[in-house]
Amino acid sequence: MKKRTRLVVFTALTTAMTTVFTLISIALPGGGYYNFGDVAIFIASIVLGPLSGMITGAIGACLGDVILGYFAYVPFTMIVKALEGLVAGLIAKAAAKFCNKLHGARHLESLFVALGNILGGLIMAGGYFLAEGLLLAEGKWSGGIINLPWNILQGTISALLSALLLYVLRLKPVLTKVYNGHNADSSQSETSSDENVSKNLNGSDKESLSDGADENNNNDDSDKNTL
Repeated sequence: MKKRTRLVVFTALTTAMTTVFTLISIALPGGGYYNFGDVAIFIASIVLGPLSGMITGAIGACLGDVILGYFAYVPFTMIVKALEGLVAGLIAKAAAKFCNKLHGARHLESLFVALGNILGGLIMAGGYFLAEGLLLAEGKWSGGIINLPWNILQGTISALLSALLLYVLRLKPVLTKVYNGHNADSSQSETSSDENVSKNLNGSDKESLSDGADENNNNDDSDKNTL
């Protein structure tokens, strides 16, 4: 499977996960609800990259709003969740590139990724604050202010939970291997094939040299006998 095809397939899977996880919510103490949709967005951003995170957030969360009947939120959700996934993915990509130059920097990378996720979550909360304050919530800005702490909590919990799953519980290497597994196997087989060819050629060269040396020895012996 080509890399672009794999990216499309796995982005579609994380988009579907976001929609499903958005429908799964738990009540929080003091009021408000938490859903797991942002966890799937952050996972897509970190494992697949910022573009996949942006698409996953925009489409997956919008479908969740449609299913739940929050039609007025759909255009705002598309923008807010896309920015959330894009920012988290860009920071995760930069963190991975930087930490790959350092040996044993996995914990440093996880810290940067967690901070990037939190920033993405804050962007999400700020976006909904503006949307609810300007257009959606009753009482205008008072409605946005009331919902702001819950949205911040939503983003922060999701940011930390996704970092926990990917780095502390070591889910990222597993997902990365699943995503790149076939390509990696092909590369390894090609490398092994090249090594085998090289070994065969070297062996043939050695045999040729050995045969040539034997012929020279035989010729020397025959010349001595003639003398």
